[in-house]
Amino acid sequence: MMFSIHGELERLSQKYRFFASKEAFKQSLKFQLQEKFRVEENKRFHDYLIDLWVEEPESGRQYAICLMNKLARVTIKQNGQTIELKHHGAQDQGRYDFLAQVEKLERITMGRRNVYGIVVLLTNDHLYWTEPMRPNTVDCEFRIHENRIITGELKWQERASAGTKENRDAPIFIKGRYQLKWHHYSTINQDKHGEFRYVAVHVGDVYS
Repeated sequence: MMFSIHGELERLSQKYRFFASKEAFKQSLKFQLQEKFRVEENKRFHDYLIDLWVEEPESGRQYAICLMNKLARVTIKQNGQTIELKHHGAQDQGRYDFLAQVEKLERITMGRRNVYGIVVLLTNDHLYWTEPMRPNTVDCEFRIHENRIITGELKWQERASAGTKENRDAPIFIKGRYQLKWHHYSTINQDKHGEFRYVAVHVGDVYS
């Protein structure tokens, strides 16, 4: 049974069209994966915390999976209930955090056979997947829109504020080269933020 994050997220979307929190996303994916794989939650691996650690029983391949769930405000009507998803905002910090996870998984997988990494960002905020109109924003090196290639040293522009960079000051170093592809996850309504998409970056020898 070969592990495929795209196949798993497609299955998940048929049961859950959205998640109100990262924790809900993580738990739902974990329960689904446990049907076929060995899964460990919040695993510590060489001083790094991994959301889900998945092992293929047959091949022995292990996948370190980091998850993010970023929301834009939208009202959902479901089963007679009204659900309000809150607005996270701070997309510049969200982009930094996503790329920091890629950097982390490169450190974990480098030189290790049968250990691979996957970072998944699920969001209904189109500012993540849309190319910006202005090219010179303070977080321009951290952009993760469709077809963007991430590699090398990524850092804030000099005019980025201290508040923006708080706890995120260090440059990010990406050793690999990844072209980002966004995938449809679900449509919950026709509102501006009614579509969820995800991007998944695979880290490790099997994908290079």
